[in-house]
Amino acid sequence: MQVGTTPVCVLPANPKRLSYSIVNNGTATIFLGADQGVTIDSGEPLPAGAMVSDDRDKENVYAISPIANQDVRITELLEP
Repeated sequence: MQVGTTPVCVLPANPKRLSYSIVNNGTATIFLGADQGVTIDSGEPLPAGAMVSDDRDKENVYAISPIANQDVRITELLEP
């Protein structure tokens, strides 16, 4: 998935989600937030090459980057 200079939903809300991981496979820090209002000033930073995971959050995850076309890899584990 590509993250750019406008917020994009990288992981839609899912009540069956057990866990997820997001890997920033790009060259710039991306910033994560809970809604489309996320900015590079308000989001949680995820540096290039870093990964974040969560086993409680079932809500939307949005991302934005100061540089276009950042490669982000998402893994989501769902209950059967």
